[in-house]
Amino acid sequence: MNRNLVSLRGRQTRQQGFSLIELMITTVVAAVLLAVAIPSFRNIILANELTTTTNEWVTAVNLARSEAIKRSAAVVVCGAGGNQSGSSELSDGCASNLGEVRAFQAGTTTVTVVRAALEIPDSVSLAQTQSLRFGSTGIGRLPSGTAPYTGIVADISSADLAGENHRCIRVISGTTVTTDSDTVCN
Repeated sequence: MNRNLVSLRGRQTRQQGFSLIELMITTVVAAVLLAVAIPSFRNIILANELTTTTNEWVTAVNLARSEAIKRSAAVVVCGAGGNQSGSSELSDGCASNLGEVRAFQAGTTTVTVVRAALEIPDSVSLAQTQSLRFGSTGIGRLPSGTAPYTGIVADISSADLAGENHRCIRVISGTTVTTDSDTVCN
């Protein structure tokens, strides 16, 4: 007799639905797939947070440079390094506002925030951040310096990622911003 047929008062009807064993097998397969996929998905999220933070920092540096040229005045992008108290009203207190872009209001010594500080995800850490002051020519210097800056502007990393988990942002000759991935920024 066909197992899929059930007799109800002498009539035969086809049984519909899934058996308990079929549901259990489907659940086990889904659980195995999730166990494999979730760690990979976490790595994708971490890599995206790292890339986003890097892009935001590069945008802040480029915005500071373009604002300095546009305003024909000094503009600072804030980092933890290069801040010498009293060296510039623009860079005072920069260490607590990483990535913030500041400029003087036209014809005054009042500081205005052109772009707010970066919001750094908990999974991302910043090191070796440098404040840069851009003059009307668009050349970046340390806030207390006179020579065009060449060096690391920020080392952005995530300890939760394996391999090349550092994004190194550099400025060359005070004008060109470059980024690269590495296991450590030197």
